Amino acid sequence: MFELVYLLPNYSDFMVGNTGSKNDEPRRYFSTLYYSNQESRTSLPTAEEQAELAKLTTDYEGTRYQIPTDRENIVDTKVLFKEIEEIYTTKVSNRGDMRWFREHTLDAEGNDYDYRFWLQYQVEEISAGNRSMRLLKSRSKEFRNTLSKLSDLSLKVAENLYDMANDVVNNETTNNIHPLSYLIELNDKVKDDIIIRNRVISIHFQYERDCNNNRITKFVEDKPLFYHLSNTMLQVFFKSIRKSTKLKYFNNKQELIDALAELDFHDVDKKTIDELLEDMRNELVTSKNKDLMEKYYVNKFVCETNSFFRKLHNKVGKILKKWSTYYGAVPKKKKLDFFRIIYLMSREGNEKLIEEDLSIARKKFRNLSVKTATSCLFSAFSADLINFDAASVDELDSLYDADYEHTGTSYPNVVRMSKTLLKDLKEGDHAIIRHFQMDEKRNMYCLPKNHASFPLGERGKGGFLHNEQMSVSLHPALLNLIEEQRLSHTRFEPTNETLVTLNLLQQTQWSINLDFLHFIADFTFEDKKVNPYPIDIRQSAWQRSDNMELKEIFIDKMSLRGQDEATKSRFRTIRANLKQARKNLFNSGNVFWHPWFCDWRGRFNTKVNELSPQGDDLSKAMLLFTEWKPLGKTGRDWLYVRAYELLRKIFAPESDKIAEFSKQVKWVEEHLEVIIKDAEKLNRHTSDDELENLLDKLQVRKPGPKSQIFQRIAFLIEFNRIQKQYAITNDWDLVMSGLPVHLDASCNGFQHIAALTRNEKLARSVNLLNHEDNEKGDLYQEVATEAKDSFQKGSEESKELRELIAKICDSKSSKKALIEGIFTRDFCKPLVMITGYGARDLASPIMNLNGKKRRGGRFKLGKDQKSIPTLHHESLLYQVIEEIQREVGGLDKLILVKDSKGYMTPNKNAELAREFGLTLGTYIRYCIGVVTDFKFEEIKEKLEEIYNKIDTLGISTPVECKYFNDLKSEELKDILVEHQQPVPRKKHDRLLKVRTLALEKWKNKLYFTWQASDYSSIVRYVKWKLDHNRSQGTLPTAILPKNYVDPGELGIEQFIQNSTSLTKELKQRLKQQRQNISKLSAKKAQKNQSQSVRKLKNLVMMCLRNIYLTSNDKDEKQLAKNHLLARFIELRGDRTQDGKKNSHRFSIDTGNDMKFNVESNSGFKNSIGKLFDLTNEIHLGMVPNFIHSFDALHMQNVIIELQNQGIQDIWAVHDSFGVHPRYIDTLREIVNRTFVELHSDSLETHLKRIIGLNYSILNQEYVDAKISDEIKCIENDWINDVLEANYLIS
Repeated sequence: MFELVYLLPNYSDFMVGNTGSKNDEPRRYFSTLYYSNQESRTSLPTAEEQAELAKLTTDYEGTRYQIPTDRENIVDTKVLFKEIEEIYTTKVSNRGDMRWFREHTLDAEGNDYDYRFWLQYQVEEISAGNRSMRLLKSRSKEFRNTLSKLSDLSLKVAENLYDMANDVVNNETTNNIHPLSYLIELNDKVKDDIIIRNRVISIHFQYERDCNNNRITKFVEDKPLFYHLSNTMLQVFFKSIRKSTKLKYFNNKQELIDALAELDFHDVDKKTIDELLEDMRNELVTSKNKDLMEKYYVNKFVCETNSFFRKLHNKVGKILKKWSTYYGAVPKKKKLDFFRIIYLMSREGNEKLIEEDLSIARKKFRNLSVKTATSCLFSAFSADLINFDAASVDELDSLYDADYEHTGTSYPNVVRMSKTLLKDLKEGDHAIIRHFQMDEKRNMYCLPKNHASFPLGERGKGGFLHNEQMSVSLHPALLNLIEEQRLSHTRFEPTNETLVTLNLLQQTQWSINLDFLHFIADFTFEDKKVNPYPIDIRQSAWQRSDNMELKEIFIDKMSLRGQDEATKSRFRTIRANLKQARKNLFNSGNVFWHPWFCDWRGRFNTKVNELSPQGDDLSKAMLLFTEWKPLGKTGRDWLYVRAYELLRKIFAPESDKIAEFSKQVKWVEEHLEVIIKDAEKLNRHTSDDELENLLDKLQVRKPGPKSQIFQRIAFLIEFNRIQKQYAITNDWDLVMSGLPVHLDASCNGFQHIAALTRNEKLARSVNLLNHEDNEKGDLYQEVATEAKDSFQKGSEESKELRELIAKICDSKSSKKALIEGIFTRDFCKPLVMITGYGARDLASPIMNLNGKKRRGGRFKLGKDQKSIPTLHHESLLYQVIEEIQREVGGLDKLILVKDSKGYMTPNKNAELAREFGLTLGTYIRYCIGVVTDFKFEEIKEKLEEIYNKIDTLGISTPVECKYFNDLKSEELKDILVEHQQPVPRKKHDRLLKVRTLALEKWKNKLYFTWQASDYSSIVRYVKWKLDHNRSQGTLPTAILPKNYVDPGELGIEQFIQNSTSLTKELKQRLKQQRQNISKLSAKKAQKNQSQSVRKLKNLVMMCLRNIYLTSNDKDEKQLAKNHLLARFIELRGDRTQDGKKNSHRFSIDTGNDMKFNVESNSGFKNSIGKLFDLTNEIHLGMVPNFIHSFDALHMQNVIIELQNQGIQDIWAVHDSFGVHPRYIDTLREIVNRTFVELHSDSLETHLKRIIGLNYSILNQEYVDAKISDEIKCIENDWINDVLEANYLIS
């Protein structure tokens, strides 16, 4: 969220060798590391100096950063931070510039590690909301604009929030439960203590204290808590929003034709409005005219309500805890009131606290956090900064990301930036948007905190120094259910070896490939390219900058200004990567680390994907190991193997792929001259025309999901540098590089399946076993060949697909092209890969955007009907269709056009495309089964056999729950006695006891457990489903006048229609929406009616707010305010006109519990039904998660073995293994050996281990029979032959 900014005084140029005066200016951070004795230079070198600098050498670049021994394993990071902070406070005179902290550390310790640690801790403090975003007095104009606007907006929200709290406190019916009743008291107790107040302001509000806005400064002094809550709410909002764009609304067809004419497009005859709209979109993209794009596209910013609110109330809870520590006083223990609750929660973990108090306090504290967050949300709405709405179809791509889990059929609720705020922020072109959208995640400037063992039901505290720590990614809802004793087990119990592996991965030191970065990006200052520009990126600290931007030629060739969501997301990530790369240069001297964690299967992940091996193409391209190693002859050969993989399609696109590594090396040697010739042109001095042609040759174009465009360019630049170094030394042992080389497992999921089932045929297909001709197995090609052959032979399984293709294609040539296009290795590869990990749905990967679930195109058969998924324009299948249509034609029946609302048209094409995608996915899944001998299904059947033997007291479905009702009292007693349960006297009590017992046994089906070996981490396939709770996110009733009575839906709507403060257009929208609901109600179209009801409710709230903000009638203004407040409060009885619950209410689902009921027949049946649904989900995911635990353990064993061999720097991406090129032979031997060791046991051994782990919950007769079975020896076992596998990873 910040970076060091160098203020450059007008010093005269320093000659080479001058060090300058440290009394005037601290040494240049980044430049210090690369040019000796240039620490205080403040301007770019002259031509004479440039020549001298070229002669200088450095021992830093390529050298491992030496961490002080006593800093390698910091247990209590807070204590160390305070120690360092105390030193800086007392011994550094110029505390206004953080660089003097580093200067002091260098002088005192001989290294800057304490400064790195201090800086990282401060970054996390800012991220946690524990201190001001401002660490320096001077920042870029962009950042100053961000803070200025954020403070203005925070004041607006804070004033509303304070007024609400004041109304509650002064109301004669004050609610003593809602937190609004206490916020003023908490605020004033801190404010009135001048020492504490000044400390709070110093920590959180440095900018507000020093800004020139007296109104803000005064508010922060008087009402700091309200400002803190509001400021945090806005930060969460700006981080959560996603930009989506849509074409502006055209009033009629002629207006649209006129707009197209402005783009010099006149082919408009006989075209529908939808066709013209699609023409408009295409013309705008190809025109590259930024002014016209801004003219005809409307920006919107939205975030999904539930995920946003979850982040918000968690942040609010942290603030309440923090303010409890400022408050300081210990509340009397009379009851768990507001102050007692936040006091207990702020001191959670203190062994002196009573656990009973904490258990109750946790529930009440969550309720307080939710209600306070709701108050913040309403305050922002009242300030006309946000609106509540239902998402539109064109916003779905923006919303469906990793944070959003949509399982319903209707579009999600969203929080939308208001038109007022959007206009204030220049339609989104404002510094505050850019800042928060690009500064969410970052790597670390110091060594991450070590992972250590932790109690079950927790996530661990490794990785980051103190904020967002985790060792295992367990969902907060699961942890809460365990804490509340709704569930009995956690998902993952890591062994010490797993935690050791995380720590080993965290020790890898990373650096940015400077030559590559220098070529693709420009330093900028206040949105303009730095001028004069440094000749060498290593001189960039001598020129002021505040950002980096991708060069225009790459933006143009990669079509990164496109308006589709995939492109916008990709460009956003690229810009974020460049911004973070710059921070790494100037904040940490181009050395950084990544915090790691593992998921509940044990798979290892970086906490931040940006600039990591698990990131996008640019992230991977920019990475080097900080410590460079001599290549040697072995490293040189593996460097050439990597060159072949990246360059063969560029320099020999028509040649057959070579499998043997030695032949790949020879190929590179033969093409070395032409490779070097092109590589030498990848620099800033190449002319634009020459560079244009070269980038075309290197296939720099609109990237797909697995693009390697940047990796190819980065490799060529480093490859060229290596060749130049070799030309000087003529000794590969003297050629140094930090370039990682990584090899991928060959269809890893099916490798583990082949080993577990000992299927020799499949093992050769996935390269566990060598072929006699030393050719490489290719399961992907085998599937493509099987699919095509079976299709052309007219198999029964292909009948439906054959008939469909005959219906689709208009000619023989288009039919041939379509068959050739879909039955290819590249098309089948992603489907085979995910099938190896258990995917059953192969339609989504080929129909949806980037193959992701719920991200397909959508169409509507009728205006009032539910939308239906079909092909997305960016889907794998549609890209094949589009290419064939462009080259051959004949696929008109599959061509889709988006209408003005984002739906695919025409409907008949959308229907046919949907049918084609679904049918093709089903067919290819069958072909995969044929080629793999259906071995996935074999494992599935054996696991399910065990799972289905979990004892459920004879109740296998919810329907059978009534069985217990027919039992006599003695029969119920017998069941309880058999299971060693207490026996009540009354029959009814016995029935409830038996139901409770059955429910607990059914819960056991959520705890199915396995291990990939006798010594591996324990994995449980725990599933859960939270009950809805919409009663917590409310305002207090006390905020309303005592005599307020809600007039009901129609009464409120009539009040709005009678107002003179609203425009006719807004009133008409409200009237039209009510009429739409009436029509849908008459048609009994409930699903669409629900969407319309939400729109009406949100429109009503917007109208009430507008009346409240604009009305000059005092009574009308007050009544509008009351009506608006009542939308956030549940009223009934004498508080509503008809005594029923008030409607048009805003509600947020804050459910975090899973409740069961055995009291009634229906309650018991519903409880079992809930568990029954969860077990069905477990069935679907059992095998893939089982296989994932094997690839996780394999990666773990490989990493530990690499460390045993002295290899410290490791590239790890699930089934992709990377090290320095010189160590690849060692890596391959370790990968093969550890794979054999992992799979030395047969599948039967693994199954017997699973039975043992689940012994207590399985049917005992089944257990006894299975445990006594002897495990048969595997005949002709080939597993040890895997030791010699040439292509297990390649």
